[in-house]
Order: sequence, then C-alpha cells, then structure tokens
Amino acid sequence: MNRKIAAICRLAAGLLILAGCTNNSPQFQAEQRPDAKSADTDANLRSIEARESWDVYVLQGKRVGYGHTTVRRAVESGREVVRTENVSRLTLRRGTDVSEQVISAASVETPRGELIGFRSEVQMGPGAIRSTGRVSGDKLDIEMLGPGGKEPTRIAIPWSSDYFGPFATEQTLLRRPMKPGQRRDFKTIVIGFNQVADVELTAKDFESVKLLDGARKLLRIETLTRLPDGQEIKGTLWCDRNGETLKTCIEPLGLETFRVSKAEALKKTDAAELDLLPSMMVEVDRPLSDPHRTKRVRYRVHLKRGDPATIFIAGPTQSVKSIDPHTAEITVHAIRPGQAGGNPDAPAEKPTDDDLRPNNFIQSDDPLIRSNAKKAAGDEADPWRVAVALERFVNREVKNKNFTQAFATAAEVARSREGDCTEHAVYLAALARARGIPARMAIGLVYIEGRRAFGFHAWTEVYVKDRWIPIDGTLALGGIGAAHLKIAASNLKAATVYNALLPVVKLIGGLRIEIVDIVRK
Repeated sequence: MNRKIAAICRLAAGLLILAGCTNNSPQFQAEQRPDAKSADTDANLRSIEARESWDVYVLQGKRVGYGHTTVRRAVESGREVVRTENVSRLTLRRGTDVSEQVISAASVETPRGELIGFRSEVQMGPGAIRSTGRVSGDKLDIEMLGPGGKEPTRIAIPWSSDYFGPFATEQTLLRRPMKPGQRRDFKTIVIGFNQVADVELTAKDFESVKLLDGARKLLRIETLTRLPDGQEIKGTLWCDRNGETLKTCIEPLGLETFRVSKAEALKKTDAAELDLLPSMMVEVDRPLSDPHRTKRVRYRVHLKRGDPATIFIAGPTQSVKSIDPHTAEITVHAIRPGQAGGNPDAPAEKPTDDDLRPNNFIQSDDPLIRSNAKKAAGDEADPWRVAVALERFVNREVKNKNFTQAFATAAEVARSREGDCTEHAVYLAALARARGIPARMAIGLVYIEGRRAFGFHAWTEVYVKDRWIPIDGTLALGGIGAAHLKIAASNLKAATVYNALLPVVKLIGGLRIEIVDIVRK
C-alpha cells in the first residue's frame, strides 16, 4: 500500500508548463493591442525577428528537464504567419521507477498577433493527449483526442479578436516591456485546459535574482491566471529591461524555469536525481491503525497557501467545515449501499450520461474490457455485488504495480496489466460502466500504513442505490473506510481531465493533517 501514490504531480507540472509558464515566444507586432494600454506610444512597440531559446526546469532544487522554443515566419495558405513551437521534456523518479514526459505546444498567428490556431500534445507513457484549435469567426473550435481514443471530443468556445494565443505572457512583455508599478490584464487561451483565462501581470520592482550563471538585477512580475471555474495559477517571473523573461516560478509546485544556452539545456544530468515520493507524503500527528476498517474519522487540515475548505469537497462520504482561512475540519465516513450513515448534509448529485458513456480514457466499449467485465462478475445482477467483484478483479489483474505509466487509459491497462492507482481507477471505472453502472475517478489522499502519512491517490466511485459509493482497486476491500480524503471527482471526459487534477498541486508542500477523533466499526 505504501507505493500506491498517484502520478498526478508530474502530469500537473507538465500542464502548468503548457498553461503559459514557459519562457518563450516573442511575437511580431506592429501596433498596440488591448493588453498593452499604457502611457507608452506606438513607437515603443517592438518587432522581434525569428529566433530560438532554451530553458531548464528545476523542481525542488533539482533539474527535471528542459524546453526548446522556436519562432519563425512562414507563409501558409498564401498569407504570412508567425509560428511558435515549444517542446518540453520532463524526467522524474518515483521510488525506483523513472518516467518521462514530453509536452509540446505550437501556435500560428498573424504578424499582428491574432490567433489562427494551435495544437498541443502531452505524451504520457504509451499514449498521448492531443488538442487542436482553430479560430472561426467568433468561436475557437477545439478537438481533443485522448490516448486510445477513436473519435475526438469537439467543443467550441466564444472567441474575440482581443484574446491572445497560448504564449501571450512572454509576447506582451517582449513587445512592450513593463515598468515597476504597472499592471497589465488580458485574456488568453490556456491550452491543456482548453479554456480562455484572465491573466493579470503586476510589476513590482527590480531586484537581484540568482540565475544558473550568476545574479542579475531583474524586474519582478507577479502573475495570476484565473480559469473560468474560479481555479487560479499563481506565479512569478523576472525579466530584464528589454522584456526578456529569464526566470519563472510557479507557486504551487515550486517549479522554476531558467533561460540558458543550448549547451547548458542539453547538458547531461542524472535524470532520476529527484524522487517525488517524499514530497508527496503528508505526515500526520499520530498513527491511524487499521485505517481502512474505520467507520468515521475527523481530521483537522491546515493549508499554508490557501483555504482547504475550497479544495476538499463535500459529498456522501465527506463533510467540510471551515475553521479559518487556512484551516478546515473534514469528517470522512465509510458508507455502503443500504447502510445508514454518511454525510447527512451531502448535496444531491445524480450521475450524468457522461458517467456511463465510454470516452478516450475510460473505454467501456472496448471488446476486452467488456469481456473482462462479464468474466469478473458473471451473471450477478446486484450492482453493488458486481462492483465489489470488479474491484477484486482489477486488484488481481493489474499484476505489475509500478509508476512507469503517467496516466494510461483503461484499454491500455487491460492489455498491459500494469500501473499505479490511476491505472487501477480508470480500469475499474471502465469495467463498471461496461456493466451499466455509472462510474468516475476520485482524486485525493489516502492514509499509508507503516508510514504515518497520507499520499496522493486515485480511486473509483460507482453510483449504486441513489448515491456515489467509493471503491478502490488498489485495496480490494469491498469499499473503503474513512482514510480517503477527497479533493475532486471526474468522469474523465476529455474537457475536464486537467481541471480535476489542478487542485492537487495547490496542496503539495503546504498541507498538514491532524487526526481529531476516530470511530471504528
């Protein structure tokens, strides 16, 4: 059990890089745009020629990868465009397993800065998540295809010529450098999340900043990216007087980027020198014996950089009470179908069609998954008995329990029979849907016996007898006790995957958990 930690941190780091936090991409610009409103005149706007740049990524003081960005002019369909491309590579270790991730993004824009289209790809283990977008009048049409997906998910979001492309933060600074005390606001597409976000840049003052090749006096600019659902990504960047961004830091993860030479970026390092497991453990004040047989546990949760009451969610298994802006009391209940108990004030939450349909991550229509769902539970008709049988089946079937897969799909797990908790969760959800039971993935923390700590984790929820009931393929105990703290749930329809993962990064390195009282069966 002490090795069932989710692969969320690495994926989240990659997504935050995609979310406009790379140091890259100048843009050709000949006139003032809405984000550049200031006392400056048009004569101060800059047109920067094609170029390339290199960055290294540092997490917890250790190098974890590098990024390469190119900007070039091109002629496409008879018109001049500016193409910006970024490829980032991350390599991290979890325990004894080393995994790699490649994140690429590209945008095509007019020389005046209007977005024409974009594409992105997150390579995770054997599969990839791909998105493409193209502006069509007052809409941005986006297609998303998950690993193993047959048909893309299509969405259209409102678009305005005042909105910016995915590399807007660095672009606006390069064409019009900021000065201390200035603030700049604009809207930009955040690929990876595939949403239009509000970005705020607040310039503070020049300060001495340590870079990899020495110290420089740079302008500190605080950044805030606010997604439509209210989630926020905070960070800081430092740029020189020409608007060149030389360092960034993303607040939740402490992920830093540094502008370097090509030789420095490609310098050989110990790719596995950072072990994520220790940083993803949250120690508690006292041990919780036999945690998964508990009936109810009350926790006090402290969050250094935020309000835990806004991150942990209430539901049938969990109630959340705010104590102060950084403290919440969370009561977790073990529940089973037909038994009294649970959170009496839980909001009603009916399953949607997407909790039962196959999608790019949960391929419940895959022939092997349908066959395994039949084999695992036979002719059993009671949905709870079916769910418990499927839970046991997943625990047995996923024989190679490792961290090499970042986020494999259910169809991939059915064939490889390997992975960690995320693979158990999606596979179990797919088997349940194949048997006609609505299912989704839950994300949060689980108590790890022998470590006196919680670790980030994923499990499955099934809708049985009018409420969502948790089951866990990594444990196979016929449901769970009160040792799972829930942050979010997702049916993994392509448009919601990233948003479900983002709250996790806000907790890393700033969470403290106390056990208040325990009720056992």
